[in-house]
Amino acid sequence: MRLVFLLESAGLWGGVKTVLRDAGGLAARGHDVLVLCKSPPPDWMAVECPFATVPDFAPHRIPEADAVVGTYWTTVPFAAACGRGVPVHYCQGYEGDNPECAPHRAAIEATYELPVAKITIAHHLEHRLRARFGGRVRRIAYAIDERTMFPGPEREPGRPLRVGIVGPYAVAWKDIRTGLRACALAHAAGLPVQAVRASNTPRHPEEHDAPFPIEWHERVPPAAMGALYRSLDVFLGTSRGEEEGFFLPSVEAMACGVPCVLTDIPCARGYDDAHDYARFVPPADPVAMARAIVEVAGDAALRRRLRAAGLRTAARHGAARHLAELEAALVEAVRGTPPGELHPAPRAEAVRAPAAAHAS
Repeated sequence: MRLVFLLESAGLWGGVKTVLRDAGGLAARGHDVLVLCKSPPPDWMAVECPFATVPDFAPHRIPEADAVVGTYWTTVPFAAACGRGVPVHYCQGYEGDNPECAPHRAAIEATYELPVAKITIAHHLEHRLRARFGGRVRRIAYAIDERTMFPGPEREPGRPLRVGIVGPYAVAWKDIRTGLRACALAHAAGLPVQAVRASNTPRHPEEHDAPFPIEWHERVPPAAMGALYRSLDVFLGTSRGEEEGFFLPSVEAMACGVPCVLTDIPCARGYDDAHDYARFVPPADPVAMARAIVEVAGDAALRRRLRAAGLRTAARHGAARHLAELEAALVEAVRGTPPGELHPAPRAEAVRAPAAAHAS
């Protein structure tokens, strides 16, 4: 297939990482893939397919393709209107649930009501999109990068206990504040705690005055995150609602053999039907989080169970399965045409030329 992905920005975000990995993975499977992006290529990961920077997604900048994939609500209308290929909406989280997008809610809903095939990555997103907007919705397995996300040796809890918390503090629904309050409560109860914070944004002022040590990691390249996870004793997922589409760091931590404490939200319950891969706590409840951290730290049998179940759950999210399901969903979106009947892929230079001519 000839595939064009429209990417708003190549900033260091999980959804961007997934799109770029998917584009490279599909190219490796023999498809002719081009990423068009309104920013330069990332300096934090290698892009393994053609990538062009464009000032906008005007139709003349988009080459003919079998499918044009919008990867965020702002890019989907351009995929739908360009006339260059079957439009596809790749949804990794429903932006309309995000309080920060409230001023754009009407535009977001109008985008989701477009008659465009949708691909999504979580049970609750699939159900939400079907119920609210109808149309074709295909759910696929989400993927970790097994090249970097693999288990280390089982750890005995350190002193201090290394509690991993990943995400930008300023994004309210990530609820990093509650996670840090939980660490403070556990610390006050006598458990030496060190929060290991990783974020793609600078340290928030409120993170400077914690009563326990914080090890800070900013803009960690994806290739280095596995080693960071393997240094943890406990991973704490703090997100508080449906705004979270999948929260890949939770499954990455499981793949690295780290026992997880997760908030009881739809995406966290959707990683595996068994629901035994984490110690679940109510969202926005620092007391429950603190108790769970203390429990996991003090119970070797529980840590072993969580590690084993987490590794089993993470194995369901391998790259090969994800790419195969994504490929099948894209074929289905292209009017259900069998792969052998799709347009032959043009030479690579023919794909690059239109975008390169308008690079900024």
